Order: sequence, then C-alpha cells, then structure tokens
Amino acid sequence: MKLKKLTALFLAGAMSLSLAACGGAASSTASGAADGTGETAASTESSEAGDLPTLKVAVMPFLNSLPIEYMVQNGLDEANGFKIETVYFSNGTAMNEALAADQWEVGTLSAAAVNSLAIYGAYCIADVAHSEGGLYTLVDPESPIAQATGTNPSYPDVLGSPDTVKGAVIATSTGTISHLNINKWLEVLGLTPDDVQIVSMDFPAAYQALKTGNCDVAALNPPTSFTAESEGFVVTSSLSTLNVPQYDSIIVSNKAYNERRDVLVNYVKAFFQACDALQADPDMAAQMLVDWYTANGQETTLEACATEIETRPFVTSDEAKGITIGESVAVTGEFWVSQQLLEESRFPEIAAHVDDSIVKEALGF
Repeated sequence: MKLKKLTALFLAGAMSLSLAACGGAASSTASGAADGTGETAASTESSEAGDLPTLKVAVMPFLNSLPIEYMVQNGLDEANGFKIETVYFSNGTAMNEALAADQWEVGTLSAAAVNSLAIYGAYCIADVAHSEGGLYTLVDPESPIAQATGTNPSYPDVLGSPDTVKGAVIATSTGTISHLNINKWLEVLGLTPDDVQIVSMDFPAAYQALKTGNCDVAALNPPTSFTAESEGFVVTSSLSTLNVPQYDSIIVSNKAYNERRDVLVNYVKAFFQACDALQADPDMAAQMLVDWYTANGQETTLEACATEIETRPFVTSDEAKGITIGESVAVTGEFWVSQQLLEESRFPEIAAHVDDSIVKEALGF
C-alpha cells in the first residue's frame, strides 16, 4: 500500500513538473525563467555578442550550476569569447536522455556522468566541485533504522541494519549520486538493491514522501537534504561517512568534443574563474545559491545554502592542477557494475572518454 501511494505521489509530481517545465528540458535564461516575452535570453542577445559562438549549456536546479549562473551574470562567457545559452533539466537522468538528441553541448554532472561517458560517448574534461557533502539517506527519528547503530564497525557513523532496512521503500532520483549513496549504504549493511524497493522521483517529492510516511527512507541532495536534517530527520548515511569521494565534472557531448575544442577551452577557463570567485566570497556564493534555488522553484534558507557552500566547495584553478581527472567517475562506474547498474562491457568506455588536455590548456599546466 505504501508503494502504491508513493507511485501515485510520483505521478502527480511528474504531471506538475511537466506543466511547469515543459518536460524538464526547456531552454531558459540564466536565472531559469523566460524574460516575460516567451523568448529566452539566447534569443535576445545584444548585437555586441551576436558574432560570438554560442554554447548550449545544461543547467540543473543544484549547486553545480551556480558557476554557470555566475559566468552569465558577470559576463565571463563574453569576456572569454563565447556566449552561453542555458538549457534547463530537472536532474542528471534527464540530461543524459537529452544528450543522445544533442540538446546540449556542455554541462556539469556527478554520478550520472557514468552513463554520459559509457553509453552516450560524451567526455569528462574537468573535475570542478566536491559533490560528496550533503548527500544523505534520511529517516524519521522514530524509525527503527535510526535506532540501529554499529552494524558495520568500519563505518561507525552509518545507521541501519539488515533487519531494519530490508524491504524498505526508498525514494530518490535514480541514476544520480544519491542513488549511488543508497547502493553503497546497502553494501555496507550487507544488503543489495534487490532487498529494498527504490522508487524514482525528484528530491523535493521524495522528501515530501518521507514527511507524509509514504516511504521509509529518502535519499536526498542539497538543499533538500540540509532542510530535512534541520527539520529533525535523521541522517543514516552520507557519502562522507561511507568514505566515497566524489566530484562534479564538466561533461561535453561527443559532437562538441570533436568539433568545438577552442570554445571548450575558453569555457573551462571561464568556469574556473567563476569557481575562484565563488570560493573567495562564501557569503556572496550563499546568497547567489538562495537566489538560484528560489528562481528554480526550490525552498531553502540562507543558512542551509551557507552550509552547502561550506561542505561542497568548488575546485579552484590551483586545486585543479593536482586532481586526476576521471578518477571519481571511474569509482562510481566500477560500483555501478558491481550493482548491475552498468554492463561490465561498457566500463572501459569511461576511461576512454576522459581527456585532461583541455583543462591543462585552459589553466596553463
């Protein structure tokens, strides 16, 4: 009965999302909304920017799109010789589905990048943000799962046990980094995804399902995860407590990779200029994040956004020089193979679609 109610809740959420976002894949301005005339920012470019090459840049209502918003607000795209046209998606799964149709050329993804590289032939060209912070599985404080401690001594801060978690209904946006969090949590507890019921929905809907008792566990990402924690729900696992490092990465379509290298170099350069600025002024970054979430229909607070900025820092241009690009997505891909979320024959495609030469050219190292 709980699963049926959850499915109904998902269908209702999907219907409202389709009405609000035209299927979750509509072009948008940098703030995520049309300008009131039915046209997007890209269709009303100034004549000064008219001769610049345009990049179709995928954005989502999450922190990893904030540097793109900063780039547009501060003209870093035009200063670096190109123009951004944003294309909005509700999550990484939707981005991947659109990748096959060339609906976007460059975007920022974490766990969903596995499918981008292994299935759709896209390329990972830079790691740009620490994405493990705030990736939580949460339960009601009265849940037996919250009371089960010490199941795996190697992970002392992870809650739950085989008996309390087996058969649980878990709501999350599947194919995302939160889905990875679920699978790793189950592995630590000695369970598999076959031992639970994972239902896909967007993060606000998953949190609503947890609050109304229509699921046992919600696997959420910021800002929803921080909101849930602040309202008393108990964190049973996180990528941090599970010791799973993750990055958000710049992903480019196969076509853009092969045809638009010069523009991509300039894009990466501008992206790290934005990361450096956001890291240098966390108060400014937190307020921008509040505005970004609000513009994209998510409720949050300045405090929650400040916490997210602190726990999920952007990679600076200096830090980028010490990162082995693609390591994070390879770890995720290997785990997905072990959980039968990715065919083993596809795994070598991940390494084949990582290229660090673009970021090295952009940053000069």
